[in-house]
Amino acid sequence: MALETERSAGATGSRADPRPVLLALISMLLKGFGRAWTRHGAWIGLVLLGTFFGAVMLIGWLRPVHAWDMVAYLAAAWKGDFATPQALHHAVWEAVRLGTEPDRFAVLAEGDAYRVRQFTDPLAFYSQLGMYEVKWLYVQMIRWIAPFTGAMQAGYAINVAACAGLFAILAWWLHSVRMLNLAPLVIALLMVAGFPALAMAESPDLLNVMLVAAALLLLDRDRMIAGSLVGILAVAVRPDSIVLVAGLMGTFWLWRQRGAAVLAVAFAACVLVYAGIQSVTDHPGWWPHLWFSTYHMQENMQDFRPDFSLKVYGIAFAWNLVRSAFENSWLGLYMAGLAAWALLSSGGMSFGRRRTALLAAAMGAIALKFMIFPLHDGRTYFPMLVPALVIMLAETRDRARERAGVPHVPQ
Repeated sequence: MALETERSAGATGSRADPRPVLLALISMLLKGFGRAWTRHGAWIGLVLLGTFFGAVMLIGWLRPVHAWDMVAYLAAAWKGDFATPQALHHAVWEAVRLGTEPDRFAVLAEGDAYRVRQFTDPLAFYSQLGMYEVKWLYVQMIRWIAPFTGAMQAGYAINVAACAGLFAILAWWLHSVRMLNLAPLVIALLMVAGFPALAMAESPDLLNVMLVAAALLLLDRDRMIAGSLVGILAVAVRPDSIVLVAGLMGTFWLWRQRGAAVLAVAFAACVLVYAGIQSVTDHPGWWPHLWFSTYHMQENMQDFRPDFSLKVYGIAFAWNLVRSAFENSWLGLYMAGLAAWALLSSGGMSFGRRRTALLAAAMGAIALKFMIFPLHDGRTYFPMLVPALVIMLAETRDRARERAGVPHVPQ
């Protein structure tokens, strides 16, 4: 009797088990989502990508991040309009005071000993500007735009335009390689790489991201002249982008890719742009700038000409490498990209020659830039790293489809 009661209870429990129903519901939802994504994935991906970029810019408008560097970029833009460092200093800080909230102004002017010195000492402030002037095209854009937007909104306006441009180039490229349905993966990559913070900072970095990404993605689609011209503009925004252009010239020659001659001409133009920027600005030079940015900030750069020190370089290199590992995501993404590339190649999934050349140039330029100027900040490497990983994703998808016997769809 007791045994029958236990069986009855067990049968009742089995009939009341909700797991089969829940599993069936989950399966139904997943299949429905899969069917919807198969039919409309491209449009959904495009909407998600646009929403992501729009949300980043909206948050930047609602919660502006006025970094101290924006003060220096504004001063670099106005430098030629004032006869003395004192007059420039007064005009810039007055514009900053009028364009920011009092508590934010206090942070910019008195946040630490360095900022206090720049706020109270016009000559010390003036001595910093050479390190900002070299972002020549960005500084000129601030100069052109500030009369219309206001001094403290010029950087945001440039960011909006750069963000729209980056969205357009990504959407165009994803559509051209039939990968808009994978836009959520691209969004996730942008999040992990720190794109929202980079996009909301008023600096030349977002503009540089847009230009470098456009250059790499245009070259991937065999738009050689357009990609080369955009690469030259990237050097005008950040002269250190010349490392990538040199790398592209070398890898296209090495892998015998059509367009190597075009890239050689572009590199020559970049050298002229680089030399021109150096001649019209007061840049202190590679070693003083490296010392300031990676080893020890100087409150006054006037006549700061330290001798090269292998010890200082070694300390700067090691410390920024540690900070890259513990404070930023770029190094982890870089290592993951290299590991994935090596594993895929060793597994027989070799990439095409064009994309191999692009990836080699981008990944090599990242390593070379860190060796030349070991800065931990991911914004320096983001412009090359993210497009490289996206190109790697596209090539992996294409090779996987080939191995699976999926018919090739012309792109």
